[in-house]
Amino acid sequence: MRKLFLLCAIFLALSAYAQDTKVSGIVKDENNEPVSGASIKIRGTNKGTYTDDKGQFTIMAPANATLEISSVGFNKQEIKVKGQANIEIVLSVSTSSMEDVVVIGYQKITRKKTTAAISSISGKEIENLPAASFDQLMQGRLSGVNVQNFSGDPSAAAAVTVRGNTRISRDWDENSVINGPLYVVDGVPQSNEEYVTPGAGAGFNYLGGVNPNDIESIDVLKDASAAAIYGSRAANGVILITTKKGRVGAPKVIVSGFTGVTERPKLREVTLGALERRQKMAILTAQLTAAQQQQLPYLLTDSLNPAFNGNTNWQDLFYQTGIIKSADLSLSGGTENGTNYRFSTGYYDEEGILKATGVKRYSVRINLGSRALKGKLEINPVMYFTRSERNRGMGVDPRYEDYNPFSLGAGNMPSSLFNLSEAKKEAILGNYDKSLDNNLSNVFNFNLNLGYNFSKSFKFNSLSTYQYTTSRRSFNRTNELENGLGNYSYSFVDNAAKMLTSNYLSYANGFGEHNISVIAGQDIQFDVYENTIASGYYGASDQIQTVNGFTQATIRASSDYQAHGLLSYYARLSYDFKSRYLFAFSGRYDGSSRFGADNKWGFFPSASVAWILSEEGFMKNNSLFSLLKLRASLGTSGSEPTTNYLQYNLYNVNAGGYNGNNNATSYNGVTAVTPNFYDGVAQKNLSWEKSTQWNIGADFEIQQGRYSAAIDVYNREGSLQLFSVRLPLTTGYDYAFTNSYGVRNAGVELTVAANPLSPSSPVKWFTRVNISYNKNTLMSLPNGGRDYAFGNRFDQAHILSIGSPVNAFYLYQTLGVYATDDDVPINKYTGERFASANGAYTAGAFHLADLDGDYLIDIFNGGINPDKTPMGDPNPKITGGWTNNISWKNFSLGLFFSFTFKRDVLNFFKADQFSNSTDSDPYTKFVQYSTPNLDKINIWRQPGDQAEYAKYDLGTYLYYYTSAQTFFLTKGDYFRLKSLNLQYNLGAKTCQKMGIDGLKFFVIADNLLKWQASKDLPDAENVNSYGEYDGNGYPIPRKYTLGFQLQF
Repeated sequence: MRKLFLLCAIFLALSAYAQDTKVSGIVKDENNEPVSGASIKIRGTNKGTYTDDKGQFTIMAPANATLEISSVGFNKQEIKVKGQANIEIVLSVSTSSMEDVVVIGYQKITRKKTTAAISSISGKEIENLPAASFDQLMQGRLSGVNVQNFSGDPSAAAAVTVRGNTRISRDWDENSVINGPLYVVDGVPQSNEEYVTPGAGAGFNYLGGVNPNDIESIDVLKDASAAAIYGSRAANGVILITTKKGRVGAPKVIVSGFTGVTERPKLREVTLGALERRQKMAILTAQLTAAQQQQLPYLLTDSLNPAFNGNTNWQDLFYQTGIIKSADLSLSGGTENGTNYRFSTGYYDEEGILKATGVKRYSVRINLGSRALKGKLEINPVMYFTRSERNRGMGVDPRYEDYNPFSLGAGNMPSSLFNLSEAKKEAILGNYDKSLDNNLSNVFNFNLNLGYNFSKSFKFNSLSTYQYTTSRRSFNRTNELENGLGNYSYSFVDNAAKMLTSNYLSYANGFGEHNISVIAGQDIQFDVYENTIASGYYGASDQIQTVNGFTQATIRASSDYQAHGLLSYYARLSYDFKSRYLFAFSGRYDGSSRFGADNKWGFFPSASVAWILSEEGFMKNNSLFSLLKLRASLGTSGSEPTTNYLQYNLYNVNAGGYNGNNNATSYNGVTAVTPNFYDGVAQKNLSWEKSTQWNIGADFEIQQGRYSAAIDVYNREGSLQLFSVRLPLTTGYDYAFTNSYGVRNAGVELTVAANPLSPSSPVKWFTRVNISYNKNTLMSLPNGGRDYAFGNRFDQAHILSIGSPVNAFYLYQTLGVYATDDDVPINKYTGERFASANGAYTAGAFHLADLDGDYLIDIFNGGINPDKTPMGDPNPKITGGWTNNISWKNFSLGLFFSFTFKRDVLNFFKADQFSNSTDSDPYTKFVQYSTPNLDKINIWRQPGDQAEYAKYDLGTYLYYYTSAQTFFLTKGDYFRLKSLNLQYNLGAKTCQKMGIDGLKFFVIADNLLKWQASKDLPDAENVNSYGEYDGNGYPIPRKYTLGFQLQF
């Protein structure tokens, strides 16, 4: 009996111990702040929950259970319940990034298990920074990603390349000289190239449609093993944007906003007033004949004329101090049954530092998630709408000469003595209220992502997307700005629709020490684009600001319609053994409507492997590395043309003045349809551009991620790249595209991150440096590898040449300045002086190297020139950034630096300051326009001068100051303090008393400091995409903002 009683007591005790009991708790971080959304799971089961917005949780668990607590950014922790009813858990911040989840081609995977080269940043790094679009904010933050903000225009797109540029062109085109990556936003591929409109269009950066404050993470797929799954558009890398979703917990509201100013730029130094007059008179009296000196204008000679005492720096009238305003509101939350939601709306308004320029953005985004059918069916709709407004002054940058009496370029800015006419005053003083230039863009997007779980291992996913984009530009220029010929009105409307369906199956399972993951799917995409353009000249009234009321002879109009389709099949296999030997294989088969019948399809495979050495038995006693992983990959990705219908013969009809067809051909009074003899020949044999890349890399972590590094070495070769070549005259056509050139990009990337201070230190410091080296080489060209010289000036300062960088400079070598006539070389065979095409050189001219030894510099030879040579590289070789986050108690300081080294810039502005070579009236332009301070320049003035600068070139037609010479080649290196961010977080107790969850205040300074190698450039980053500085670029301003973020 006693034994039976004892057995019953033991049984009852064990039953009580095994019975589930209610366990409550709170999860905090090391700063005693609650951690919301943390996962609480009972080890060995699928049972779990999440913490609410106050870090609290409740779960039914056995008294002997072990709880696993994890949250993104924190170290995982295990707590034994031991019958406790209340538990307080403190999570330490994780310094390891290996457990972070990254997205790779339709699937998510931890960084530790990746075999690919991937760079990533969190959305927190770009949160509340003063920029209209996220592409501007990526600069310097991601290894292997070169971001150049060539323009300070708030609405401008950044120039983004992943592992080097591969694009070349026979024609000069600043907008398409750099090939950008594919952007995938919440699974939907898109890029600015999909929305290319004529230069007369609204010109929006459509990436600005994504509010940076809505971004959860940015992942860049750099090597072919990761990017090849995206096939035909992944040759230049893939940038994946994941937006924020709702998390389990009570509704959370976040309100943030900031305001600030953009600072007027420092003005370039020019001479003013009496100093300008004295310097100009000295040069004119030295170079002009007595008869010419008698004709000098009153600005320099008539002391009684008001203009004689002028002292105006006209640059100052173009600029203003701009105002920045931004506001964001979001509501998010979720339940344990799988339902989550996030609603957000944003407003951003930035005035440009150039008068009458700026951008506004209004955005609304809804991200939803839900489960049905006992959790088997996942329903995730995403909707967003963005409206952007761009102000463009008088239709273009108001400094440009086409629409103004002068520009800020060196040869066109007026003298400080100059007296303006009324029309010129209206133009330069920014009296634009009589003109109209409205630029609007609307983007609506709807995604429906469905997932059905047949089992824990087997799942079906379907993504359907519809995106509709429309833009409009309405522009009017007044009668006075049209020189009294009547007003001008212009209208441009376009729209684009994208329809995408993506369906794929995924299977993932483990078999002992073997783990396998497979996906296979199909995508179909259809795009439609159309536009209508109309304009009217010589209108009767400035009050008519639409294309209405003009005569038939002065109205021009055209419209366009284009469609594009893409069909794809893809698969990816991932396998690992013992979680240390990793393998991945992928392939994609793309068919595009942009190719002829025989070349529509392209196949893009990849393979990669990785070995986690730190998991090996012989590394278990290693005290140095907490992670050591080696990676290797090889694969091919591709590109299709951005132009539709190349496989067909193209024809011209009456384009009403657009598309190069001002005068239409007609027959018996009926407009004729004629072949496009310029580049309209059918090109049925075009095939896919290919990019084959290998990558070898390694990932390191020391002391559980306190110190980490990643290094990659790569070689990417683009082949069968499209290039427009001139055709034989016998074909009847001028140009056609061929798959005819190749480019190699090879380099090294290094990222090092550290938490240098002791974990027990009250001061926390996280620092990360990434640096990328890329060498760009042109490997092949059409027509037997023949060189191509090109440029936007007669002396064509660029060349395409095998073995040189893409778009290399093509220059004369400057050896000095001839001090006297006797220094000019004499041809011993003819007795004639060294000369240009227009005459012999004399004292004061630049000494240019005579490479072919014929004693002649043919300045007017704009093609391949025997006296010029490829030199200088406009493509940066070294780029990167340095991130620092320092925190102490409730204060934090962020310092972010970006840099570019080993890039050359050609200074057109410097050349234009000293040349009026083609002026038949040698003093008119020289007198009426501004000049630099010649007292600070070692310029040749008289025979015998040992000068650095040639003499001022007045009407000689000898082109002393041709910009295509090494004298104007300068270094484009810079190191910039891109962002300084000081924050103060209100303490948890204070927030609790106020009934809120959090409140922080921040002050941000953008583009605060800069170091650069060149003293001749105002800003080494502010050049065009060909590496040229002409003085007409939009300056990059400093920005200062003050803001807050409230959470409740």
